[in-house]
Amino acid sequence: MSDQWIFFPCQMGEHRASIFYDHGICDSIDTIAPPHLLKVRVAFKQPRPDGMPTNEEFQSLMALEDALQVLVQQHESLYVGRVTVDGHRHFYIYTPDSEQVWSTRLRTLGAIHGYAVSSAFQPDDICDGYWKELFPTEDDWQVIKDLGVIEALQKEGDDGTASRQIDHWAYFSSQGTAEQFGGWAQGRGYILDGSDVSDEGKFCVRFSHTGTVQLADITSHTIALRRRASELGGDYDGWETPVCKASG
Repeated sequence: MSDQWIFFPCQMGEHRASIFYDHGICDSIDTIAPPHLLKVRVAFKQPRPDGMPTNEEFQSLMALEDALQVLVQQHESLYVGRVTVDGHRHFYIYTPDSEQVWSTRLRTLGAIHGYAVSSAFQPDDICDGYWKELFPTEDDWQVIKDLGVIEALQKEGDDGTASRQIDHWAYFSSQGTAEQFGGWAQGRGYILDGSDVSDEGKFCVRFSHTGTVQLADITSHTIALRRRASELGGDYDGWETPVCKASG
């Protein structure tokens, strides 16, 4: 377990979800993880309508998670992340121990903390649970980047609901693909602000739209922009906007 953990919201089918995983072990997990994947499922007592835990339940869930991590450390196992979705939290643990041994531990854990705890156990010597269920997709990485910009703006007192100009950049290896992307963006209502060539010889497209920096709003733009730039062999390079503080 490292000290570099990443959180990001996502969508799983029809359900809002969030993932919190240990990014710091991504270079070593394939060699250090024990061979069995244990998924521990905890049902919330009173989930919100969107399936997320309430503020009132947060502390008891954290106490259970802390106790679970103690068990993991005591038994040479590896806690790598959790998924929260549809009124449940799923903890991912790699362990050398058997399913039967963990069943006893988890039954005791649930009784102490007053939660219904269930589990699933499977061999996973190639760490599919980590790479396919926890590790961010390209779209997830875009959301993570967007969250970083939003958090930086919030630290400066930004009112995320304020509409303002938001500037974007994308880079391409040829003028033709840059122009193709620019035409696509313009056809979807973006304002082209010019183009130039970077020091690395990449063709840059600068463009903008007007909107808020609430996460759902900004990602409705950035994910589509990243996908289209990637389809054309280019790179969407993100966005920036001035801080807009609430009046009064």
